Amino acid sequence: MFHGAQNAIAVVIPTFNRRERLQRAVESVLEETRIPIVLHIFDNASSDETELYARELSVRDARVVYTRNASNIGGHANYVKALDSVKAAYFVPLADDDYLLPNFLHDSYRILEAHESVGAAVFVTETRTDDGAIGMTYPEHPDKIRLGLVNPHDHMRDWLNHGHYSWSSVLWRSRVLAEAGAPYLHVGLPSDVDFQAQIFCTYPVYIVNRLGAVYTQHENQASMGYDLSHIKSWGALFKRLDRAILDRGLFSVEEYLPLRAKMQQRYRSTWNIAAKGELDSRQLVSSASAAGFRLGDWPLAFSLIDTLLAAKPRAQGLDGSDETSVLLLPEDVVAEGAKPSRPQGFLASVLWSFKAASSVIASAKRTAAQLEVTCTTQELALSEQRTLAVQLQQKCTALEADLADQKVQTAVTRAEADEWHSKFDAVNARVSALQGKLLFRILRKLRLMRV
Repeated sequence: MFHGAQNAIAVVIPTFNRRERLQRAVESVLEETRIPIVLHIFDNASSDETELYARELSVRDARVVYTRNASNIGGHANYVKALDSVKAAYFVPLADDDYLLPNFLHDSYRILEAHESVGAAVFVTETRTDDGAIGMTYPEHPDKIRLGLVNPHDHMRDWLNHGHYSWSSVLWRSRVLAEAGAPYLHVGLPSDVDFQAQIFCTYPVYIVNRLGAVYTQHENQASMGYDLSHIKSWGALFKRLDRAILDRGLFSVEEYLPLRAKMQQRYRSTWNIAAKGELDSRQLVSSASAAGFRLGDWPLAFSLIDTLLAAKPRAQGLDGSDETSVLLLPEDVVAEGAKPSRPQGFLASVLWSFKAASSVIASAKRTAAQLEVTCTTQELALSEQRTLAVQLQQKCTALEADLADQKVQTAVTRAEADEWHSKFDAVNARVSALQGKLLFRILRKLRLMRV
C-alpha cells in the first residue's frame, strides 16, 4: 500500500544461490507494515530456486521488485547495481544472509524523519552462527561510543577507535550516496568500511544502542575471503580516509595519526592472511608498497620484498607515483640482513633500501641505548663522587674550626702560664731577699721556717 511513496525505504538485497537465507532476510523486511517500504532483490543469475521464489513473491506483494542479471557479474558489481537503483528517500543494503529485527525499520525511519540533517540512523548488529551462538556486535563496544545525535568530529573519533558498523542495521538517507560517489563501492571487498568512512566524515548520525539486525556467520560469507591479495584495497581505503579526514579538517594530523594507527591495528590480521594464489613480482611490489607506506606494516612489506628477491624476476617492479595523503615510514622495525642484490624497479628498490636502512637504524638505536645506559651509570658514579667531595669539604671545614678553637685555647693557656711564671719569679725574688735578714736566719736556726 505504500509502494512509490515519496519517503519510502528501499531495502536492496543482492543475492546469489541462497534461496533459504534469502527468504529469512526478505521476511524480516516485509513483516514491517507501518511505514512505506520497497524491497528490491538483485539476483546474480542464481542457479537454485531463487528466481522462482522471488518472482512469486513479487506477484503476491506489490512492495517487492525482482531484478535478475543475465549472468553472474560478481558480488561487488551486483552490490553497485543495487545501490545505483535507489530512488527512495532512505535505503538499507541488506546482505542476503543477514536479517532485520522487529522495529528497526520503523524506529530508524522515525529518527530520519525527525532529524533532517542526519545522514544515517545506526543501530547495533549482533553476530550469530547458524546454530544460534551469539558472538560480537557492531559496533563492538556500543557502551563506549556517543549515543543520540553525534556530529562528524565526535562520531569519527569513536568510529576510528571502536570500529565500523554492519550496514544491515544502518538506515541511510539516500542523498548521502552523492558523497560516496558512483560507483559507491570503490575499494573492493572492504568497500563497506570505506563507504561508511566517506559519509560519516560529512554527515552527523544518530546512534541507538539497541539491536537492529543479525549478521550471520558461516563458511560461505563474503568476509571470509580476506587475505593478502586484498591489501591494496585496504591501502586505497586508508588513502581515501586520509583525504576525507584532512580535507574536511576533522582532526589535526597530530590528533589523527594515533586514531589511524588504532584502526590499522584492528584490521591488520585481514591482510596478513597468506594469499590463496601466487603473487607475481608486480603484485608483490605493489602489495609491499601498500603494506609499508599506506598501512605501516613494514615487517610484512619487507617479507614481500624478500619473497621478490628470492624469486626469479617475471615483471619489472612498479614505479608508481601518488599524490600525498599519509605516507608511513618504517619505525622501530628490526629487519634481518638485507640481500646483497638490489631488485629492479624504482619502488621495489626504494622498499629494499628502507629494509637495509632499517637494519642500520635499529643497530644505531641499540648502540644509542647502550651509550645512554653507560652515560647514566657514569653520571651516577660522578654524582656519588660529588657527594663524597661535599662531605669531605664539610669535614675539613669542621676540622679547621676545631683547630682555630684549639689555637685560641692554647694562647689563653700560655698566657695564664706566663702569668704564673711571673708571680713565681716575684715570690722567689722576695724569698732570696729575705734570706739575708737576721730574723730570717734566727727562724731557720730555731727551725721555725723551712725554705
